[in-house]
Amino acid sequence: MSTDVSGMIECRPWAQVWGEDDEDAVWTAAIDLFLLNTGNTYDALACLFGVRNAFGFQPLAEDRGLPEDTSDGVRAAFTAYGGPERWARMSR
Repeated sequence: MSTDVSGMIECRPWAQVWGEDDEDAVWTAAIDLFLLNTGNTYDALACLFGVRNAFGFQPLAEDRGLPEDTSDGVRAAFTAYGGPERWARMSR
């Protein structure tokens, strides 16, 4: 059985220039995680999220969920895919 991961990686490119509290230092979608769903890349999933972690990696972003300050674009995509109710049911 294979494992797929859905989601987005975001960054705040202007935070280094203007500071984290500046109004221009907003979160922006950087990459869609569907790119990791090719060829069962379990080493990447384990290293980033602790998924199928038979390698013993210390995951970078385990059990993060949707941050409160996520970008509007990512929040809209999350809602379009069923929002928190759908993903809570699927993770059980």
